[in-house]
Amino acid sequence: MLALLALIAACKGDKIEPESGLMGTWKLKSYCKPEGTNTCTNITIPANKGVFIEFSVKGTFKEYYQNTIPVEHAFLGCGNGSYEIENNDVRIKAMCMSSLAGRLIKIKSLTNKKLVIVPFDTGEYIFERE
Repeated sequence: MLALLALIAACKGDKIEPESGLMGTWKLKSYCKPEGTNTCTNITIPANKGVFIEFSVKGTFKEYYQNTIPVEHAFLGCGNGSYEIENNDVRIKAMCMSSLAGRLIKIKSLTNKKLVIVPFDTGEYIFERE
């Protein structure tokens, strides 16, 4: 029991707040591509391809690709824009979005090395810090 409590405390200590920990470049490792109502298909990004998102100190957001295109593997597929933290989630605003308010994206977990977000009703997107 004591070992379990120590493990929980150690894992909890890895969690960081979006206000300070989101900034930087993140590489998409895998995601669950929505496939209709409440279902999705797990996709792993091949090692020779890259989907990156970047959050700057100045509040800018970038999405860019290496050896792939948005049609093949994408997070939002919107390119550049801005972001702000809202109730421990992230609101991303980019020109291709249908609303000027952008999209509020749930941050499921955030550590120094890993970001798990839920941009749609189903499926997680798992990023690792570059």
